Amino acid sequence: MKNFLSILLAPAAAIAATAQADAALVAHFPMDVRGGQITEQISGERYYVQGHFTPENLPGAEGQALRFDGYTSYINARLGNIIAAGTKSMTVSMWVAVPCYPIIKIDENTSEQTPIATCLDETKKTGFGFYIGFDGRYSFRTYIGGWPVNINVTSPLPTYQWNNLTAVIDGDSRTVTLYNNGKAVGAGRANGEVNFSACEFKMGRGDVENYAGPFLLTSYNGLIDDIKIWNEAIPEATVASWKAENPADLDIPASRFADEILRPRFHGMPAAAWTNECHGMWYADGRYHLFFQKNADGPYMARLHWGHISSENLFDWREEKIAIAPGAPYDIKGCWSGCVFADEQITGGKPNILWTAVDYGRATIAQAYPDDTQLINWTKTSNNPIIDGRPGGLSDDFRDPYFFSHNGKAYIIVGSSKDGVGTTTLHQYDPSTKTWSNDGRLFFTGTTAQLCGSFWEMPNITEMEDGKWLFTVTPLGTSVGVRTLYWTGTISDSGQFEPDEYSRSPRTVEMESRDGFGLLSPTIYRHNGKTIVLGIVPDKLPSEDNWDLGWAHCYSLPREWSLGERNQLVQKPFSGLEGMRASGGYSRSAFTLNGTESLAPVSGRAFELCGTFEVGTNPVGFNIFKNSQASATITYNPRTNEVVADFSRVARLVNDGGVYGGVYRCALPEMLRRGSDLKLNIFVDHSIVDIFINDCWATSIRAFPTATDADGVEVFANSGDVTVKDLRAWNLVKSGG
Repeated sequence: MKNFLSILLAPAAAIAATAQADAALVAHFPMDVRGGQITEQISGERYYVQGHFTPENLPGAEGQALRFDGYTSYINARLGNIIAAGTKSMTVSMWVAVPCYPIIKIDENTSEQTPIATCLDETKKTGFGFYIGFDGRYSFRTYIGGWPVNINVTSPLPTYQWNNLTAVIDGDSRTVTLYNNGKAVGAGRANGEVNFSACEFKMGRGDVENYAGPFLLTSYNGLIDDIKIWNEAIPEATVASWKAENPADLDIPASRFADEILRPRFHGMPAAAWTNECHGMWYADGRYHLFFQKNADGPYMARLHWGHISSENLFDWREEKIAIAPGAPYDIKGCWSGCVFADEQITGGKPNILWTAVDYGRATIAQAYPDDTQLINWTKTSNNPIIDGRPGGLSDDFRDPYFFSHNGKAYIIVGSSKDGVGTTTLHQYDPSTKTWSNDGRLFFTGTTAQLCGSFWEMPNITEMEDGKWLFTVTPLGTSVGVRTLYWTGTISDSGQFEPDEYSRSPRTVEMESRDGFGLLSPTIYRHNGKTIVLGIVPDKLPSEDNWDLGWAHCYSLPREWSLGERNQLVQKPFSGLEGMRASGGYSRSAFTLNGTESLAPVSGRAFELCGTFEVGTNPVGFNIFKNSQASATITYNPRTNEVVADFSRVARLVNDGGVYGGVYRCALPEMLRRGSDLKLNIFVDHSIVDIFINDCWATSIRAFPTATDADGVEVFANSGDVTVKDLRAWNLVKSGG
């Protein structure tokens, strides 16, 4: 246990108590934060924890540990002349726990390492430091007798556990030994005196600063606890006896974003930092498991991992540990998108992961299997990569595998480009050799780049009702930029997709989407007779705003998909979302609206609106994010047959300048007849708005209103009478709230 006297008593008493407990201890940095500072116990000196967020303590290996956020937090402390001249022995110990490794450089292989904690001065040839690289390899560095001693550990630092890193310099045996949790992991020679002088002692970063935009890449992400320095060599048996009091808790503290008015609460997203496509859902052990592209080191895109969130109901989410991390030679640059699948013959009916494995030269396809029924721990298969790169005749870009089976045959499709137009490769499983073909056969190709895009991301083929098949893809390089397209059709005996008469041209998933706005790259999952869909809805903010927020992007609320008479997508909210509704709320039926009416007690930043109106000649809609200065509006105009979401008048973080300018015009695919019903079902969750119309069409829009008092909610018909058949509204709460 940490010395409680050092916390409770005045500095002078703390110094005396510590000295009596261990006369050889010359420096001690517990990580208990008081007033934004930590205290070095021997000297009594206090040092501020620097960073964008309030310093965060979590249960530590000894008492409390400090959570470093991976891109802003650090400590600049100082060590005095704690090691006397002529000293030949010293011990340095610290506890660390990491979820992943630092980026170091964007898209570049490097042997550089960044400090976990250091006072090493290469010019003066003094001090010491613990370091870690992007591949997890770690080291201890110091100077002895004026000569450098570098102990490099070639195996990566274990993640999601406490690591007690202890370096023992023993002048009697002339050795330097590095221990991790009491086990020797490296050694060197110690011929001479310890080179040490008063110096800065940095934790969480060093002097070398590599940036990508505003993001510091050479920064530490994880826990640091209880740094101690002795002026003697601690015996190996003593080092081996040190045990952590608590398991390593690498969760992002809820306090970090507790007061954030822009962060969604009900939409899937990791607890902090960067997310990209979600790509694989599975139901196991009573929970939906959703996997996604993740960078835990900050809210920017780099060295992607497979993150993992889970939920019982698709709106109460918790983040699990990282499922797949770069580290093998074939995926050292990153583990990119793919899918989760199961097949009796290939996986024994258990879910497996397929992902795009990227090194610094090319992309291949790899596979992993779960080690537990909760799908928390995963092991990469020994025969990776299972598809060793793109077939000939295609672009170098080759990624995002998706599994399907048809007529007893198993296939993988992968996104690519052929002759400048988006395409998908087709790979068939051979049960006799347990291998996949890679002969250049294509599954489906677009017609023109202008219409269908020059490259296809995240292809997905799903068997729908009545034997119909739905093919979705997120293309790059169309005439209107990135948006999600779909076709319907059948699968031939050779495993290829054949579009039907309704898919001579691709159709769009969203009512309004271009240039990467709206729902992209949908994950489609069949479960209990429902086709459940989520997709990423990028925030499209400048990097500086993401730096400030500490997070980037989220996923849509889950939708239910089916196919209509012309095989068009029919989209409605997932039925389980009714569980978000708080008791009470607003309810009124069968009345004529002319003017504006408050929907109190519903207000704030998280609510659902559901109104059924008779289509007439006058517009009808809702005011949201309303204060005394302005409001955002969502309006149906029967004259133009458009639903218009207008955020242009509210104070907001601007994420769509030059594209939408805050005004999103959604033309309904079908004209609503006078006298027919218009059902507007709108979900607002802080910075995202999901809009459903007539349980048929949908779109998701990011909005970032910044005024803290912009919480009013109203219904309006300001140009004349509108018949309201039914109008209900609810505040949203977590289950059990």
